[in-house]
Amino acid sequence: MEMFGLDHPVMSAPMGGHSGGGLAGAVSHAGGLGSFGGMGPGLGPGWITEQVADLRSITDRPFAIGFITPFLDFAAPLLDEALGQRPAAVCLSFSDPSAWAERIRDAGAKLICQVQDLDGADLAVDSGAHVLVAQGTEAGGHTGSMSLLPLLASIVDRYPEIPVLAAGGIGDGATMAAALVAGADGVMMGTAFLATVEATEVDDRYKELIVASDGTDTALTDVYDIVGGYPFPPSISDRMRINRFNTEWAGREEELRARREEFQAHVSTGVPFDPDLHAARYGPAARFVDQIRPAAVVVQAVVEQAETILRSRPASLLSE
Repeated sequence: MEMFGLDHPVMSAPMGGHSGGGLAGAVSHAGGLGSFGGMGPGLGPGWITEQVADLRSITDRPFAIGFITPFLDFAAPLLDEALGQRPAAVCLSFSDPSAWAERIRDAGAKLICQVQDLDGADLAVDSGAHVLVAQGTEAGGHTGSMSLLPLLASIVDRYPEIPVLAAGGIGDGATMAAALVAGADGVMMGTAFLATVEATEVDDRYKELIVASDGTDTALTDVYDIVGGYPFPPSISDRMRINRFNTEWAGREEELRARREEFQAHVSTGVPFDPDLHAARYGPAARFVDQIRPAAVVVQAVVEQAETILRSRPASLLSE
């Protein structure tokens, strides 16, 4: 909060293809750190310019732009445009950030690194990360295999001098309070912001699936990365709603690799969105989403509940 001048220790996840300037601006205006994903299929630098313009029409508060680090080798112009827009921070995820870290710092942006294990945390710190995000396997979309609390506690213990955000499975005040008690300086939420009014990139049917979810209907899979040919590291899988396509190809990944061109046109795009064919990326935190709300309402509700819990629960546990 001190680093970015925030009112609340909440950051919205930079969800590529699912978050834009409108959502990021709403979260920042509500006192958190809004962010949007800076890359996606068919997007060029002009798209980033448009999103930042939308954001700045909503608020003049700090914001961040996120990138999938292993994709930057063929998407560097997007990072260049993002840095030219002077965001408060750039978030990198899923591999060694060292090749890009100096460029980000030289542009005056803070470097936020989302990591899924201690090796990733070490690489981020060696690259000069200003903030670490401990992403547990509970996160929707691309994530690792370690549960949030053990990962969070391990990173906080190893790097007590660096601010750490918790990500994965956080969608209400109780889960936020748990992360803060475990040592986090704040939280990053994705699923909770997908089903918001400002998430205009998300199909209404996609939002309705999140609202209807009890949090038990997701699984880790690689089938959509195989079809899309996306070069995620082997340690990274994709958490999403269980549907007909990813169920049919579970355990048949090698066959799918041989036939991926056959399916690319059918499952790699989501317009119109088909819940049986297209990926609906969200995590177990969907159980806390019972309606589509403005992003500011999500921020306020989660923060107020967390504050209530943190004021009452520790005292009741420690009373004699």
